[in-house]
Amino acid sequence: MSDFIIFTVNEAHYALDVTNIERIDQVPLLTPIPNAHSFVDGIMMYQDNTLKVINFRKMTNAPGEEPALSSQKLLIYRDKKGLFAIKVDTIKDITAFDASSIKPYAHCVTVGQYLLTRGVVEYKQSLAVVIESVELPHDEAA
Repeated sequence: MSDFIIFTVNEAHYALDVTNIERIDQVPLLTPIPNAHSFVDGIMMYQDNTLKVINFRKMTNAPGEEPALSSQKLLIYRDKKGLFAIKVDTIKDITAFDASSIKPYAHCVTVGQYLLTRGVVEYKQSLAVVIESVELPHDEAA
């Protein structure tokens, strides 16, 4: 069994293994970065370091308007290259799934070059996309 954070973007559910999450936080005011990738919203201070903040809604091309900043959350994400923050609409739950409950896609699903998914898992009468990893885009605009 592994613990996953369930979050939403435009009412779609996503599951991300908690081992990569250092912290969940409110979204602060962000400083824009000139020529940043289209889904990098800016930078913020975190424990005496600056972190890039990626917008998961923009990363996945989710339709609709972003919710109020006060309801959005940041996932402070650690990968092999370091730390960055992922801005999501809401955090729904932290729950455990067995690896056998994650079902691979029946057909190839492309989410983008910066997001690797494992499949889907049933979560409260719906499906949650299980995320294997998220990568920070390069500094130059795409």
